[in-house]
Amino acid sequence: MVINMKKILASLIAFILFISLLSGCAANKTTLQKKEAESTGLEKFQATANMQILQSTRETLGSDGKTEQIILYSEQSPNGMPQSWSLVVDDIEKIKLSPEEGLYGFAEVKFEDVDGDDIKEVLFYRQSTGSAGARGLTIYKTGGKDWQQLFSVNDPFDFDDMEGKRYEVKYLGDYYVRFEDRQTGLKTTIALDAEEYQGLEDMLKEISTWVDPIAEYSLVDYDGNGVKEIITIQRVIGIAHADTLAFLKTTYKLEQGRYKAVTLSLTDVNDKPLAEVKL
Repeated sequence: MVINMKKILASLIAFILFISLLSGCAANKTTLQKKEAESTGLEKFQATANMQILQSTRETLGSDGKTEQIILYSEQSPNGMPQSWSLVVDDIEKIKLSPEEGLYGFAEVKFEDVDGDDIKEVLFYRQSTGSAGARGLTIYKTGGKDWQQLFSVNDPFDFDDMEGKRYEVKYLGDYYVRFEDRQTGLKTTIALDAEEYQGLEDMLKEISTWVDPIAEYSLVDYDGNGVKEIITIQRVIGIAHADTLAFLKTTYKLEQGRYKAVTLSLTDVNDKPLAEVKL
């Protein structure tokens, strides 16, 4: 009987040691996994109570053909204004952007191949709440831990000229307006529709210089090589904010892995080219 009790006690001690060993291994494994996640920046994203889902979709972003779950979150203040946006791919936060000190009130992402490699890039748009409709855009080339920026306009108001220091808009009479960009040398004359401005001649004489921030982006493959050119579009304002005299367009081309501004042009309201300069 004593011998049996000794055997039972020995077995119990061995079992306890075995369980302790397993627990220790599991704890070490968890610790190692946590350290690895922290070191690689691949820790699983945790949404908080003040986050709202703006978009949720599945897209193929890599060359392996794998479909990934993509969610755009908005972190909001108590009054409902965005404090930041997070783009999460398969539970990993890939992008986090701020609204630029309250400049933007909304964000959205689109997916399009812009560099001609048959792999979609991420187009991250931000929208202003003001009447100008200003839009920011950052384009990311996906793949790997860190995505590469191909194009970025963080603050579209950097390109406007509310004080008339860079641009000059002046009424010449007889329904003609002179436009000049002092920075690049772009200058031309804009012919107005006489019928449209009939009876508004006094307002035309008092016209001021007003160029809106970037509000639109056009992606076009002009030469058919698969690489898109990016065109930012700004309105040249006339006698009131609702009155558009012309469109100021900056064309960007992809050069050595980054989009660069190559031309600045002015078109009339019917998109007829009026003048262009190289940058």
